Amino acid sequence: MEASTEESLFEQDLGDQFKIDASTRGLQKVNLRCGADSMRIELKTEEDFTGVMYTRGSFYKQSEPCFVKPKRAGKSLEMKFNLDQCQTINNDEVYSNIVVVQHDPDLVTPGDAAFAVECDFRKPRGVTVTSQFQARDSLTPTSRITLTSPDPSTPTQDHDHSNSVFSDTDSVTFVPSHFTNQTAEEKRVKGSVETVEISSNRITDEL
Repeated sequence: MEASTEESLFEQDLGDQFKIDASTRGLQKVNLRCGADSMRIELKTEEDFTGVMYTRGSFYKQSEPCFVKPKRAGKSLEMKFNLDQCQTINNDEVYSNIVVVQHDPDLVTPGDAAFAVECDFRKPRGVTVTSQFQARDSLTPTSRITLTSPDPSTPTQDHDHSNSVFSDTDSVTFVPSHFTNQTAEEKRVKGSVETVEISSNRITDEL
């Protein structure tokens, strides 16, 4: 009985000790583009990337489009999936998913990152809708990327929006170096955003 208790305590302590927090080590930027019926995520790294990128829950199946790995050495990797694929959640026309960037092809390790990606297709406030039914491709979605933990035990909705970028357009780019040791409020960026660089005092859009 005593040995069983010690074993349980050991397992509990080990789990707490190896909780993996979000990291942006080696990442240059992550871009999200919201299409009428899809999400496209582009990863840029500082060195050749030899790991994998996948939506949470898709690792063991390891099949495209929810799981991608480099076909050749390079500093970029892209994945694109439909809004009804890869465990994408639809909450009243707000489509969200979590994309994990894993440097080791087999294991989640310290230094890995995950990004909550979101495409919001709800009607913009203050815009008059002339028809009761409106095709999604006639709307301009808003987009958001939030840095979160790659640890699969982390609750799906447990996101810290101080590490978030938001755009009023269909495209936004997360530049992780500017979020290091920063606890500023969420940054909201207007315009067609290709690159968003954020420091503690300013927001710079490169259009």
